[in-house]
Amino acid sequence: MKTAAKNFTRWLLVPIALAALLMVREATRAQDSSQKTQLSASDIVQLAERVRSPSAGDNILDRAFQVGTDLMREGRWAEGAQLFVALSEKLPNDSTILYCAALTSFNSGRVVEAEQLINRAVETVLAKMKKEPNSSEIKHRAADALVLQAVVLANRKNDNAALESARSAVNLAPDSFDAQFALGRALFGTGDTAGATRAFQTAVSLRPTDLRALFFLATALERSGDDAGALEAYRDLISKEPRSAEGHLGLGVLLAKLGGNNQTEGIVELERCVAIEPNNYEARVTLGRVLVSKGRAADAIQHLRVAANLAPNNPEPHYQLSLAYRKLGRKDDAEAESAIVKRIHELRRGAPEPNATATPEMR
Repeated sequence: MKTAAKNFTRWLLVPIALAALLMVREATRAQDSSQKTQLSASDIVQLAERVRSPSAGDNILDRAFQVGTDLMREGRWAEGAQLFVALSEKLPNDSTILYCAALTSFNSGRVVEAEQLINRAVETVLAKMKKEPNSSEIKHRAADALVLQAVVLANRKNDNAALESARSAVNLAPDSFDAQFALGRALFGTGDTAGATRAFQTAVSLRPTDLRALFFLATALERSGDDAGALEAYRDLISKEPRSAEGHLGLGVLLAKLGGNNQTEGIVELERCVAIEPNNYEARVTLGRVLVSKGRAADAIQHLRVAANLAPNNPEPHYQLSLAYRKLGRKDDAEAESAIVKRIHELRRGAPEPNATATPEMR
């Protein structure tokens, strides 16, 4: 197949499963990349059937590959998977096709199939690398496949195997942002916050403006106890993207945790997060909690009510509301909220107790 594989540019994909994030190389196209695929769902089914036909030639395979990459760009993962899985059956040793089939399958929720496909992709590209050990292109393609394998394995709760894949990706391509970022995620998942911090620092050095890398770096620094470093990273993130809700949230929560005069600035940052993302549970509940502790119970109530609506089965906002109402002398309201807290705990009795607050990824 002629189309399948030399010149690629990177573009961001946001997998729907676990909100996993990775980078994928997109096949270079001669036509305008802003054009959307005009094929209907039935047209794509028919194209997949033509790919599977014994008489399918390079023109059909090339067409399917081009349409599949367009579908990935448009986030039409399930339809893209139909084409790439069909192509993988026709071209079982093409690592690029296998990679795309795994990626589209993963993003359309077919994780078991994605794992099988990415394992084949890794095996195929590593075999090719043995034949051409000095090829930088093949090394980076192998690293990309290992990164996706790490994402899939992490989704399958196989953290140790995910870490092994991420480490292999970094060994092959230490200058790859994706590999370093995946390694940081894998290390964090296994509890190695110091190692995760180093990997995220490397990722940031490779791509200083990447907001995800800055956020994960700040979170890893915070988790490892380096509050000063975390504050600096959160502020760096906000300076690069003032409307980053995650940046304002991370900074606000950390400042609130540090207490004292830091809480005044923390309140401002949490208010900025809420202004950008009104339905952010953690921002609302943390803001309400801090306002109650600072003697601003009346101001806290609106945020805690929103938090309670966002997470009706979480006792924390109701508990904080009970405190706020008591400080305002509203005894009946306080008792009503306390009764809700008691009822939620009774419903949870006998089941594993979840965290008191819903938290964003890695916090």
